[in-house]
Amino acid sequence: MDRTGNACDQRVSVLPTDDYVAVSPFTPLSQAIEVMKKDEGGCVIILDDGRVAGIFTERDLLAKILGETVDLESPISQWMQPAVQTLSPEATVGDAVRLMNEKSFRNIPLVKHGELVGSISVFDIITYLAECYPQATMNLPPEPAQVMSTVDGG
Repeated sequence: MDRTGNACDQRVSVLPTDDYVAVSPFTPLSQAIEVMKKDEGGCVIILDDGRVAGIFTERDLLAKILGETVDLESPISQWMQPAVQTLSPEATVGDAVRLMNEKSFRNIPLVKHGELVGSISVFDIITYLAECYPQATMNLPPEPAQVMSTVDGG
């Protein structure tokens, strides 16, 4: 992993981008939920002929499904979010962080020439930044404004 320069200026392609799960719009809701359990970011991308048609997240499951009477055999297309914001693999980690922060996203599909080529999660970014700045990350106090009364050392 290339960690030279500012980590936020690195392309998102430095992150693991192939750890996503995808289903077709016709996949039954129950099956899509089972598939989603295998994704660390808690989402399933809905692909129609290689193109992103929608996304279904843990938040959708909680807000739309849990506690409701639904047909678990209905197609995921009835439950997915059809408007999906994506980034290209050439976008920077900083671009991804800004989009996730502004829109409260935890997952962003990566698209090139209209085709899904990967996906990144907030967990991918946190791991990457922690690896880029291990000393700064490991030395963070439990509370940002905390001042230690003694110098640690051994």
